[in-house]
Order: sequence, then structure tokens, then C-alpha cells
Amino acid sequence: MVGSWFIWWGGERVIDPMTSVRDRHDLVRKINQQRVMKIISEQNPIGIPQLIKFSGLSRPTVDLIVELFLENELIRESGFTQGRPGRRAALYELDPNTGFGVGVDLGGSKIACAIADVGGKILADAYEPINPQGGSLIIAQIIELIKSVAQKAGIPSEKIRQISIGTPGIISKDGKLSLGANIGNLDGMHLASILKKLFDVEVDVENDLNLAAVGEYLHGAAKEVLNFALVQLGTGIGAGIFIDGQLVRGSRGAAGEISFLPLFGNLEDPWAIENGLVESVVGTKGIIKRYESLAKSKESITVKEIFALAKTGDETAVAVVQEVGKYLGYVCASLKAVADPELIIIGGGIGSNPMLLPIVEEWANKLLPFEIKIQSTNLDVKAGVIGAAAYAAEKIRTRMMLETTERKK
Repeated sequence: MVGSWFIWWGGERVIDPMTSVRDRHDLVRKINQQRVMKIISEQNPIGIPQLIKFSGLSRPTVDLIVELFLENELIRESGFTQGRPGRRAALYELDPNTGFGVGVDLGGSKIACAIADVGGKILADAYEPINPQGGSLIIAQIIELIKSVAQKAGIPSEKIRQISIGTPGIISKDGKLSLGANIGNLDGMHLASILKKLFDVEVDVENDLNLAAVGEYLHGAAKEVLNFALVQLGTGIGAGIFIDGQLVRGSRGAAGEISFLPLFGNLEDPWAIENGLVESVVGTKGIIKRYESLAKSKESITVKEIFALAKTGDETAVAVVQEVGKYLGYVCASLKAVADPELIIIGGGIGSNPMLLPIVEEWANKLLPFEIKIQSTNLDVKAGVIGAAAYAAEKIRTRMMLETTERKK
């Protein structure tokens, strides 16, 4: 019997090559559609000749995609080219009636919010320190930020069609958060259902690293790279992983929780066991603790200050930064050995510091017999909110296409 990926043959399960080919064609088609939609969103309006030029796709492929978008009311004709000899070409723009997507990125110390058109183009964004009291006060903060970015972009709240929220931890299918250790008093809360009632739109909650990886895939260093991993290091550490152009979530949404890799750390430390051995060493708390230990100082210091001291040549700070880079190299080598990504991207408030990359590359490549391509993010700390907004836009597009298909039945 043929399945989505496997067939049974002589009592053994083997890969169905025809199904694999179909899946690959579906993936290429999806990538091409994303590419064309992004170009329309950026140029808005644009004609077929320019779409062919900017996308690098053939005329028949672009014609099919434009026809699909028109049929699903994602785009509309907006006039014709002017002032050029020959036949006038139609111009296409995003249909404003499709609505807008909102992305929210919850971090350990800040909340970022952005609103995007259906093509994933960011129209307005806002950033605030997270309310330290946590819980319902953070939810109230999210609500105000959503209203704020909509107002900043000149978009009525009723035009919002999808909200996507990225948060640390593991999210169940009903939007319940667990292991959100870096965000106060949110464990067990159903963020999706709360916001859905308030805004009367579809809301989904996704792991923040997964959405940051979506941001890198659509707009960043991994643009159209099918196999890659994003490692973000800030208050904590985590990874978003793409395999064959698909986001990997795992059986319970815990794929990429690399803070729990048993690579290094103190097994006798209860906090380290609860939050992850890796995080206990290279996360914010671990870095500060290590510096204070080596410096034999009890004076308050931040990670930013430690890196600034390292830049001036302070021996203790340099030693700490070298250790962080080495351990990040261990993490990257582990990801390469397990998932074999073509590219590993390092980001986050700490990970994006340029001092770390050469150290990470050196250690990662010492540990494996094949080269690991590693680079820093070019989205800075915005990858999460860009990915969340792009994910919301993708959800709107997919839903509209499904609704068109249903109407035809």
C-alpha cells in the first residue's frame, strides 16, 4: 500500500521514489510562489516582464503563478504600463481586501510586534521591554502592541486576519505553553484562545526559534536554502531547523530544544537540569556566573559589558568569550552530525556578536571530519518578529487558496 513517503515491498518498508519526486515538485512550486509573492509585495505594482526578470523564472511559470494568485484574490490588476512603446502590459498589486498578518515575538527581555501585508512585507513594527511581572500583564502588553502597530501602519484592527506568536518553550496543539522558563508566569496559559476571543481572528502560537528560522528562510541568510539550522543565543539558547524546505517540529513540538543537549554543564545543579545544561553554561546567567567566578568579583555586570571588556583585551572577559564560542562550536557540530544542515546561522542578542563567529567556526570544524558552513544572521534580533509576521501572511494565503478550492467543489 502506498503512503505519503513509503511503500511496503516484500515485508519491508522502502521509499516510494514517485512520491518523493512529487513532494520535491510540490516544494519547488511552493518556493516559486513565495518568490513571486515577495516580489509583488516589494514592488507593488509590477508587470509580468519585471516579475520574470526579478524572479529568474520562465514566462509560463510566472503566468501560472499570477493566474493562481488572481483566482484566489490575493492580487488584482491595478492598471497598465505607461510611456513605453509597444503593447501595454497589465500591472498587478496585492489585493488589500486579503487583510494583514501580525507577528509577535516574545523574548526573555523584550516583546517585538510587526504587521505585514499578505506578501510578508513588514509595514510597521514596535519593540518594548517585557513586563517583568509576567502573566496576564504580558498578554495585556501584547494586545496594546498589536493595536499600536496597526495604527502606525494606518490599518484598521478589523483588517487583521491572522496573528502568529513566537515564544520560547514547547507549545501544544491547542496553544498551551510549557517550558517557557525565560518568560514569567506564562506556563499553562492558552495564548491562542485568549487573543482569538479578543481580536476575533485566527491565532496560532509557535516556538520562537521556529518562526525566526522562517524569517531567515524567507528574508535572511538562509533565503531558499532547503537544509539549515538557526541557533539563537540570548537569555537562553535554542534552534530552528529546516529539512528539505520544511520546518521540523518533532512529535511534540520540542525539536530544536538544544539547551537540553547533555554536552557540558553541572549535573548536580538543579537549575541547570530544569533549564538545560547547555543554557546553564552559555546563556546569560551562565556567562555572568563564569565571569564572576574567574574575576573573583561580586560586582554586578551584564553580558554586553563582558563582551565590551573582551574587545579591549581584558583577559578574564576574553577567556569567557572564548569559552562561549567553543561551546557554541560543540552545539553546531552536534547539529551537523545529526541533521546535516547545509548552513548553520548564529543569531540572538549574544550569538550575533561578531566576536563569536570565528571561534565557533574553529571549534565546530575541529570536531568533525567535514566542513561546517556557519555564518551570522543578517536580520540581527529581528528574525523572530519578521518570521512571525511572514508566517501569519503565509497562513492567510494558504487559507484563501483552500477557500477557493472549497467553493469550486
